[in-house]
Amino acid sequence: MIMLAANFFWRGFPVDVVVPAGARPKPKALDWLKTFCAEKKRLLLYQSEGDWFAFGPPAFQADIAERLARGETPWSP
Repeated sequence: MIMLAANFFWRGFPVDVVVPAGARPKPKALDWLKTFCAEKKRLLLYQSEGDWFAFGPPAFQADIAERLARGETPWSP
């Protein structure tokens, strides 16, 4: 995985962005990263098999889904 730590902020929370080195992140590494983000109050945006996924509160997930549906990049202001 390639991780861009605090690539952008969403409502004051840092968002880490992860893209896999292959088709998708390894499950063990992704599970560790999700646990880390939850404990440290960070949000996570990751790509798997070309699709983007948001990990964090429902409002964050909905906002990212809306951005993607409009054809925007997830980190658009």
